[in-house]
Amino acid sequence: MPETFVYRARDLTGRLVRGQLEAESEARAVALLREQNYVVVDLQAAPAGAKIGFGHAVLRERPVGARSLAVFCRQLATLIEAGVPLLSALVTLGEQTEDRVLRRAVAGVAEHLRGGRGLAEALRFYPRVFPPLMTNMVEAGEVGGVLDRVLERLALHFEKEHALASKIKSAVTYPAVVISVAVLTLLVMVTFVLPAFTDMLYALDVPMPLPTRLVIALSEGLRMYWYLLPVVVAGLFVALRVAYTSPRGRKHWDRLVLRLPVFGKLVHKTIIARFCRTLGTLLRGGVPILRALDVVRAVAGNTLVVQAVEEAAVNVRAGASLAEPMARSGVFPPLVTQMITVGEETGALDTMLERVAAFYESEVETLVARLASLIEPVLIVGLGAIVGFIVIAILLPYFQMLGSL
Repeated sequence: MPETFVYRARDLTGRLVRGQLEAESEARAVALLREQNYVVVDLQAAPAGAKIGFGHAVLRERPVGARSLAVFCRQLATLIEAGVPLLSALVTLGEQTEDRVLRRAVAGVAEHLRGGRGLAEALRFYPRVFPPLMTNMVEAGEVGGVLDRVLERLALHFEKEHALASKIKSAVTYPAVVISVAVLTLLVMVTFVLPAFTDMLYALDVPMPLPTRLVIALSEGLRMYWYLLPVVVAGLFVALRVAYTSPRGRKHWDRLVLRLPVFGKLVHKTIIARFCRTLGTLLRGGVPILRALDVVRAVAGNTLVVQAVEEAAVNVRAGASLAEPMARSGVFPPLVTQMITVGEETGALDTMLERVAAFYESEVETLVARLASLIEPVLIVGLGAIVGFIVIAILLPYFQMLGSL
């Protein structure tokens, strides 16, 4: 039965060729390569499943975080710079990587390299693990012979992306936890504490003011129809998800998010920072601008930005300016479009984009710190007002009863 062999060989011009073939034995594989005028450099039997690698298993896995990718790129760049062959470096990193998904993907990439594929081509088998930014940068690095420098830039990019995401997550986590605890506390009060006071009020047969009637109606409604609450929440979730997945609904949602008070500004600045950082990193890594715009469009995360990038790509393809359609879109602030114009005129577009990204990342950090200081008192006052309303609504009938004595 024929076996699969992976080989590295040189042709008559001395060019290194990689590939795989099927033969009954190693000797027969060498003979077949010699018939093609190849000088065999390395020949190994391919492990079972080498033709397809591990891609199908990894594609169903979760994406890998920016921090893990930053560590991987930094370590791979260090090994390559130290003179370690690429395949050996990948095998070493695959054994040491803590992230299970990344470890399996790196093992699959190593198998593809043994099969004669290039690094960028192998990375593209795992799109949920290695983003388009990384594969395009690696491809440019392979062509230019500066793979180690490109990996260093990628590591820096992913580190900044992780830092930005961590700051935003910290700003959102605290209010989410406080609101969840507040909602749970209110539910416990309304469904378990209030009924005891309600029974006393009914026993005293005192007139109840409007706030008291509202609170009692809410308490009795939750106790009697509690099973409808998860149904309503699930229905709202499904309806919002369906609306969000439709092109028109997604566009309206993205526009609404950008117009939200305070949080809309945070989202807007984050999108601008990510756009400038990604495009600047791609251009500095040697990726052609049209391909870089395609990558940025895929990771923009906002349909308004996607539309602006598509119009910019049409302009650039026609030999026109990148900044003009971005200025017309209304999504990008004047600072961004002006800096892009300066970058186009001076030939330093990547540098200008990175400066704009640094500025907006600083703006996001400042806004996150300001939100953290404002959210806490707002939440405390809001929760106190709700609890106070419930307490006063229950005590009002007692006050009226005491006043009539």
